[in-house]
Amino acid sequence: MRRWASLLLLSGILGIIRPLQLAGCPVPEEFVIAPESLPATKAAIEKRFLTIVALGGAATLGGPAQGDAFTYPSRLAARLTEAVPGLTIKIIVHAVPREPAAELQRNLDVELTADMPALVIWGPGASAAGRGDDLDTFIGDVAVAVGKIRSRGADLILMTLQYAPSVARVINLAPYRLAVIRAAELVGVPVLDRYELMRFWSDSDFLDLDATGAAERVKVARKLYDCMAETLTKGIIDAVR
Repeated sequence: MRRWASLLLLSGILGIIRPLQLAGCPVPEEFVIAPESLPATKAAIEKRFLTIVALGGAATLGGPAQGDAFTYPSRLAARLTEAVPGLTIKIIVHAVPREPAAELQRNLDVELTADMPALVIWGPGASAAGRGDDLDTFIGDVAVAVGKIRSRGADLILMTLQYAPSVARVINLAPYRLAVIRAAELVGVPVLDRYELMRFWSDSDFLDLDATGAAERVKVARKLYDCMAETLTKGIIDAVR
């Protein structure tokens, strides 16, 4: 009887998920998260209260968009609450520009204990690429951090580092993209290939990631973060249906 009541509750909550209002962001392929990958997120949505921790650096802080409401974590919260009526989302951002993955590990235990997230989203790799860190060490550091997150019962989505043509010309980004993907494969967590998405948007002239005008840079950043949020939202909603 209790099992049937649980199933009916789940059907009632997830049955009212609204169709996403798409921002028209083209994607080369759909971002798919296996349903079993987000059990804590699904349980939190059933209870209508979801805590998300966003880890990362400058991109997570979203300074180029000039406004907290335009960062990708804020846009993700807005899109998820639009998709699931009555859902309350608490977004917590822990972002330190150029922070090594090993340093992040040292802070994780305290942060996870205090925040108790159901979902963590982390985009490592940018600072490692900038410093030219050893790839095997980087993968190991990411794997250890992932273990800490999962040991606290939180779901995790990894993201590859950001791409911009001007940056890719001076820093060898591609090996660190592959390192994040490899780390995700080793520990069995979903990974959003942000690098390839941004390269696709740049190559197709959807976004000018090397815009020079101040107003245009803000416009591009806001569109970029909203597109990231749209992609993440669709993957999450499809996984918890």
